[in-house]
Amino acid sequence: MPAFLRCLTLLLFLFIAPVQAAGLPGLLGSSAPAQPQATEPLDKSLDEVIKSLENDQQRAKLLADLKKLRDASKQSQPTVEQGVLGLIGNAMHDLEKQFSGDASPFVRWSQEIDQAQTELAALVVPVHQWPAILFGFAAVIAVWSLLAYAFNWIGHRVRIRFGLTEELPQHPRTWDLVRFALRKLGPWLVALVFTVYLSFALPPSLGKSLAMVLAYALVVGTCFSAICVIAFSLLDGPHRHRALHILRHQAFRPLWLIGSFAAFGEAMSDPRLTTALGTHLAHAIATVTNVLAALCTGLFILRFRRPIAHLIRNQPLSRRLTRRTLSDTIELLGSFWFVPALILVAISLFATFVSAGDTSTALRQSLMCTVLVVVCMVLNGLVRRHAAKPRRANKRQAVYTERLKNFGYALVHLGIWLLFIELGLRVWGLSMIGFAEGDGHDVSVRLLGLAGTLIAAWLVWILADTAVHHALVRSRRGLANARAQTMMPLIRNVLFVAIFIIAVIVALANMGMNVTPLLAGAGVIGLAIGFGAQSLVADLITGLFIIIEDSLAIDDYVDVGGHLGTVEGLTIRTVRLRDIDGIVHTIPFSEIKSIKNYSREFGYAIFRVAIPHSMSIDKAISLIREVGQKLRNDPLMRRNIWSPLELQGVESFESGSAILRARFKTAPIKQWEVSRAFNLALKRQLDEAGLDLATPRLSVQVVTAGGGAMAESGSAN
Repeated sequence: MPAFLRCLTLLLFLFIAPVQAAGLPGLLGSSAPAQPQATEPLDKSLDEVIKSLENDQQRAKLLADLKKLRDASKQSQPTVEQGVLGLIGNAMHDLEKQFSGDASPFVRWSQEIDQAQTELAALVVPVHQWPAILFGFAAVIAVWSLLAYAFNWIGHRVRIRFGLTEELPQHPRTWDLVRFALRKLGPWLVALVFTVYLSFALPPSLGKSLAMVLAYALVVGTCFSAICVIAFSLLDGPHRHRALHILRHQAFRPLWLIGSFAAFGEAMSDPRLTTALGTHLAHAIATVTNVLAALCTGLFILRFRRPIAHLIRNQPLSRRLTRRTLSDTIELLGSFWFVPALILVAISLFATFVSAGDTSTALRQSLMCTVLVVVCMVLNGLVRRHAAKPRRANKRQAVYTERLKNFGYALVHLGIWLLFIELGLRVWGLSMIGFAEGDGHDVSVRLLGLAGTLIAAWLVWILADTAVHHALVRSRRGLANARAQTMMPLIRNVLFVAIFIIAVIVALANMGMNVTPLLAGAGVIGLAIGFGAQSLVADLITGLFIIIEDSLAIDDYVDVGGHLGTVEGLTIRTVRLRDIDGIVHTIPFSEIKSIKNYSREFGYAIFRVAIPHSMSIDKAISLIREVGQKLRNDPLMRRNIWSPLELQGVESFESGSAILRARFKTAPIKQWEVSRAFNLALKRQLDEAGLDLATPRLSVQVVTAGGGAMAESGSAN
């Protein structure tokens, strides 16, 4: 290192000394010659430099030190911030450099093709060696084809013997899917295994290797197409049968081509084939087959975009009604799913062109990610199918079992997707596990803590919500009641908010945040809100007591605050009524002073009948009893009448007629219906007996001219 410093000082002196020699006379205003003593150190330094440059090791060390010094000086220079236009300009400049000169993909492709042609020319053997190569290729293909044909024939005879169908049924079971995969893949795979063992009897040749690669690619293509068809079949559901029929019967061969081309391109990267064919020729063949696989994928996407979009968009009615945002997102994804897929294919082709035959980059990685997506879909479909199987459980624990089972299957789906993401990242040279074990250890620990907190909060919410549902919804007779329907939304909301707040606080604490000021601030804010919103607090407290005391419930017919109607909804602050005219009234709980509920336990249908003056009371009572008995025997009304007719006697006299009062004990809210039916039956009974309803009586007194009076009585109509 001292030698390096001396050389560096000498070089700097060599550059600076002439400048000083030329500049000093001008500065001093004199043209006196330089002192001869100043040249002695220069001569010694030149001798040291000459000795250092004559030694090869010292010269190499000097060059290495100078390069390190140059790199250090570049890194120490401050970076100049650039604007958006500067970044765009630099990007365009880099792109131009990449597509110009020797780095241009066109130049590299031409060099790759020339080198592949050279290797191909080197592979050309004399004509007398062709029969051996062709015999090896034909022998392997013939043996494999004959064995596959024999196994297919045996499978066909077995299906005929046991009456098995050749294609998948409309609603396939797990065994049907396994049998379909074995029928499509089994004969070819078993034939390939036998062919591999039989091929050892043949002498090694290029033809035999290419035949084995071709057989391997065709088997992998069959496996890929069978897995894709099984994945489509797992998406079976209502209104999806036509789309599944199209994919099952028309998508197998295109998928087989995609898988075969991709497998052939992957096999070309085998070191033995690379050695036999040549590096550039093997890369060229692999690139061509991968490009063909990408083009077939694009054609498949365009051809089957509508059936696959139908499978994505079609969701169960319950999900469309309860999860509208998710349903809209899935609808949008189903309508435009092919656009990002085609963009991915185009990017893969462009990356293959830019890489100039480097098949280990974008195209192979995209194809491997596609295979991983298909496998992930199959696994999720199998898990979903297993979750849909009915299972027997204790009636009391059925609700808990069902929801905990769904929770477990949701975790399984999450684990499958995490495994897919990890494998997909490893395809691209990345890894979540590697990141967690390396620089991102602290971040990973905190993220895992956050995920564990959310999962634990989710489990607590499921248990608490199920307990509330089990306690309120099921009455003694095992049926849902109105009170539970009223209280459950309020209790569920309170539980959800409490669990959510606790989970957020715990998550923030796990992330390293000090939550003490947050809790103190929340307490102060809650106290301020309590003082500032007294009416809101009054509504909440009053509503809580009304719901706890069960004064009203959803679907009750009540009179609240001067409004008569049916309760349609309850919140923590208001009650919503709909009256007989269809008008909705929203009433705060604090304004409710009294509640008249017509829907509890039973009701009374009260009748007030005016007796005609020409009919005796006993006959009128007998007639009313007869009508009441007929009404109780009516099959449409007897379920609403819970007691015999209770005749309460003469209530009063109005307009010269006696008023009889009677009543029925009825089902809740059915009293008005029973009253209307009784009045109609009484009118018909009077008409059949030739009697008329009571009419008001009017007394008229006529005063004569002599001062006498003559009274007349009559009925006024």
